[in-house]
Amino acid sequence: MDIKARPYCQCWVKKEPVQWKELSKCSCGEEVDVFEWKWDKPESRSQVVMSEDGKQVTFHPYYSSGTAAVRGETPMVHNNHYYWEVKMLSETYGTDIMVGVGSGKVPESQYTFTSLLGQDSESYGLSYLGPVRHDAAEVHGSAGFCRGSIIGVRLDMWAGTLEFFINRQPQGVYIYNLRRHEELYPMICSTAAQSTMRLIYAASWRASLLVDAAKVLASSVAVRPHLRLPPGLWNTFKSHFWLTLPSEVADDKDGESSTSKEIRITPTGQGQSGPRSRRRNWLMLPRTTPFMRQILL
Repeated sequence: MDIKARPYCQCWVKKEPVQWKELSKCSCGEEVDVFEWKWDKPESRSQVVMSEDGKQVTFHPYYSSGTAAVRGETPMVHNNHYYWEVKMLSETYGTDIMVGVGSGKVPESQYTFTSLLGQDSESYGLSYLGPVRHDAAEVHGSAGFCRGSIIGVRLDMWAGTLEFFINRQPQGVYIYNLRRHEELYPMICSTAAQSTMRLIYAASWRASLLVDAAKVLASSVAVRPHLRLPPGLWNTFKSHFWLTLPSEVADDKDGESSTSKEIRITPTGQGQSGPRSRRRNWLMLPRTTPFMRQILL
């Protein structure tokens, strides 16, 4: 059975044209006002229109002649936890619309229609069609996103891991070995004319034992609703809700489970079953999901 992309709320159920000024009418999921960074204005203004507050981006406002991207104004560096979300405000169509992270080497525009994030080793991206891409390879395991969806990105630059969320649910794709990058930037890109996304949350927390303890404590409260937290901790969890989002990170990164299925990447980027070989050290789907695969060389 095919799983379709869904919006976060019922505000987007009706399929009807929406004027550009009305794209911000829905504020569902935007109750927490935390913005540690905003989008950096790109050099090519003809391909990107940005709101005054630096949160909302419209790609190709008149017509599309390729792929345009924007990155966050602040790099994400080692020894910190990061989480940020964007809301898709327009219809999704075309070659690709992507959310992810990339190094400073990723170009902000290309005069070709392509999946910009993940086309080489410098970036990682989730496509609206569902695949997660990196280094010209892709893995399917997500329904993708559509108009009204909230796309979350959790980057742990202490452990070097990356996870994607749609409507605050994990997508089963777990990427690791990101500490090889000195710094990464949040990025979005699109080939679709008049496609619009808005940054709705951007937070970080310095890696420490406090973060791990907070996750354990919050999960305990979720399982035992009768337990109550001190007001200070409660307010912290409210503003940093991402610390307690469910995770599908696999405990067995070496894939020794007999139920796991290993995939070899061909030159075209398609996965094929094959004997055990040296593992591509960046991406796997955890064995706790229906999509139990590992990416190999």
